[in-house]
Amino acid sequence: MLDCEQVFLKAPHRIGGFNLLEVVIASFIFSVTAVAFLGIWGLQARSVEKSRHKLVATLLAEQLAEDSLEAGYERTRLTEPGKEPENKDIPIITEVRDPQGNWTTSEVFYHWEKRVTEIGGEDDRLKKVEISVTWQDSTKTGEVKLVTYLAGVF
Repeated sequence: MLDCEQVFLKAPHRIGGFNLLEVVIASFIFSVTAVAFLGIWGLQARSVEKSRHKLVATLLAEQLAEDSLEAGYERTRLTEPGKEPENKDIPIITEVRDPQGNWTTSEVFYHWEKRVTEIGGEDDRLKKVEISVTWQDSTKTGEVKLVTYLAGVF
């Protein structure tokens, strides 16, 4: 006859930790997941940089459009046919990533052009204001275009 102490010592179930195979499989799953997240973080950082440039260009274009709206129909000059539209380069110092992934300070130029044309006949008194802002960053050239209209009083 077995006493209680012998039964507990010979129990078929184990009390303890993980075996080597379980640890290796868990390490592999963790490594694959970590590498996937690192790739996503790099992509996200590049997306943030591109979004920042687009945001700055959009705000610049909106400010130029607001200036034209504030000036009104009469004081907004038309772009003369055959002449270059009103334009300017604006340098902005920003932080960008180099190809090795390190952050560096860089100067990005935002070039804007504003073209004002009269549309319709003399009775319509309507001006079309087209604003284009372009930039060149570490990855590519970007562009934002904005169009608004000014109506004159009869």
